[in-house]
Amino acid sequence: MGLGSSASGVFDTAVVDEAGQLTEPGTLAATTLAERFVLIGDHQQLPPVVRAEDTGEGAADLSQSLFERLIEAYPEAGVMLDRQYRMAQRIQAFPSRAFYDGQLRPATGEVAGQRIEALPGVDCEALPAAFRDPVVFLNSRGAAEGNTNPTEARTVAEVVETYAAAGVAHEDIGVIAPYRAQVAEIGRHVPEGVAVDTVDRFQGSSKQVIVVSFVASGTLEGPIFEDYRRINVALTRAKKALVLVGDADALSSDDTYAEMVAWAR
Repeated sequence: MGLGSSASGVFDTAVVDEAGQLTEPGTLAATTLAERFVLIGDHQQLPPVVRAEDTGEGAADLSQSLFERLIEAYPEAGVMLDRQYRMAQRIQAFPSRAFYDGQLRPATGEVAGQRIEALPGVDCEALPAAFRDPVVFLNSRGAAEGNTNPTEARTVAEVVETYAAAGVAHEDIGVIAPYRAQVAEIGRHVPEGVAVDTVDRFQGSSKQVIVVSFVASGTLEGPIFEDYRRINVALTRAKKALVLVGDADALSSDDTYAEMVAWAR
């Protein structure tokens, strides 16, 4: 998205990448130095991380980026970059429909058709039949214990081992969980080299294979599930294979997550 600035600056144009993750003061520090500016970002993914809540009358909401504020105020100034170079078409189908009005599409046929067997040394025949689809849903039978789900963590470890046994390098596998406690629990079960982290810390990264642990059982509770930008980030980190591990009943209690489960099965 680009908007003109009337300020007299040092530069003709300032280009700010990942502008959706920057606080407004941080973005202004760059844009005020130029006659014109272009903000590049995605307000459908996670906003700036702000540790303290805004207090006091008239306090600025630092959790909303300048990018998001301007695209809401001046939608005609925004241009959607609808070609993506990361995900196979099967993986990007649901995020495109749920978060981008169906406009997101693979940039090339090669991106659209990429498969796990294209990785060096990977034997697709060594994978169970269900894992040969780029998107897999595993219904977790575990129960949440606070912010952990030990049974689900062991299931995630088994998924990782399944791909590793077929020849996928540990460095090509990432695991995403909503809570740090579950990240630590999973980390005790998976081999070294597999990246395990929260949604927030995975934004901006990608892996050939992504496994998502949802932790929740019974019902979905807490703000971590209410902000759909989190699940958008989690689903769009994968290139060739995406495995979702969660309680189908809990996830299906929310319309958006229910659609996700139906798509992944």
